[in-house]
Amino acid sequence: MFSKKSQNKPKGNFIETQAVAYLLREGYQVLARNYAYRGGELDIVARDGDKLVFVEVKSVWNNQQGNPAARVNALKQKKIWQTACHFLATQKEFAPKGFEEPCRFDVLSARVYQTPLQFTHIKNAFEGTQVIPHI
Repeated sequence: MFSKKSQNKPKGNFIETQAVAYLLREGYQVLARNYAYRGGELDIVARDGDKLVFVEVKSVWNNQQGNPAARVNALKQKKIWQTACHFLATQKEFAPKGFEEPCRFDVLSARVYQTPLQFTHIKNAFEGTQVIPHI
């Protein structure tokens, strides 16, 4: 038997690929996908002008699943923030200013059952307000 999580991976990859295409059409430069650190993951890291943007992609596949963006709860935000801190501390090619790099956290959500596929783009969806962890 396949687990629900293993069945969701192809769906997630599909939506993230569509999200990358959306961001490219909007003029973003996509730098990384699926950057992982200690149980956290950045779906997409992109540049929007002078800002580094950490993009969380959420989707629902039927109308019974509610608002996909609402799934970016406080715990998820904390994991994204911790992973973003690691990215800033270690990826000097993309974040040469480290923690002084201007950044924001966006959420891209989609209701896949609706056609055509459209994303709701929530810029500055949340702020990383925790103390910078020791990496």
